[in-house]
Amino acid sequence: MAKLPAIVENVLPFPVQSFVDPDPFGELFFANTIAAKHAIADYLVKPLAKLTSEQMSAVNSILETTLNKQEVMSQIRDYFSDSTGEV
Repeated sequence: MAKLPAIVENVLPFPVQSFVDPDPFGELFFANTIAAKHAIADYLVKPLAKLTSEQMSAVNSILETTLNKQEVMSQIRDYFSDSTGEV
């Protein structure tokens, strides 16, 4: 099998750029509040429309503070285990 000659003058170097996104696969933060509310509803196993106005205010307050998945879900777990005992 014969090797093809390499033509060096026609070879262009590829530009190199570092990966700057700390969360390229969306694993650390919810994309938006709607995605966060969907995850909260899944966790609670009920639609958010069934929450009391006080509970919904707490959810909105948490989401105004952060969209970090771990922080949001931790605060939701704490709130719903402490507030009424209901999930």
